[in-house]
Amino acid sequence: MSSIHSDLRRSSPGRRGALVAAALMSSRRPAPWRRSPAGGPTGSQVRDPGRRGQRRDKAPVDGQDFLVRGMNWDYIPIGQNYSWSLWAQPHAVIEAALAREMPLLRSMGVNAIRQYAGIPPRWVRYIYERYGIYTVLNHTVGRYGFTLDGVWHPSVDYSDPRMRAALKGRGARAG
Repeated sequence: MSSIHSDLRRSSPGRRGALVAAALMSSRRPAPWRRSPAGGPTGSQVRDPGRRGQRRDKAPVDGQDFLVRGMNWDYIPIGQNYSWSLWAQPHAVIEAALAREMPLLRSMGVNAIRQYAGIPPRWVRYIYERYGIYTVLNHTVGRYGFTLDGVWHPSVDYSDPRMRAALKGRGARAG
């Protein structure tokens, strides 16, 4: 029996969660983004509509393939709700929260986080420069409708090249 398993039996309930996580991480399977032994796609591969359905394992960043290992991330302290914003707090509070959270994400292999609107560019830069984690800003990409050439379209037709070009342009500006 491994030391993790024997520690688990003797530990307090609060420590058990960390030990269970350590046990799971020590016995994890090969990375899911690798191809299956038969050469077929794995569940984590995405289809890129701009490439007519070809599978892509990585996203291009600075002209190089980049394997995105990302997650949604937000910081809301216990006792607060969705209306609380980390980015409205004093800089010392933000830095302390990031110093606690970002190393945990890095240790899990996260290299990108998804943030919703409201994160100031200063903190996007800070997270990347300090922790090497990219930030993807949420953009609804027309999910709830879109105005094209002054006309509101409540249902977006993604097959329309004009609509796609307008959505891409807006997404690039949102960052």
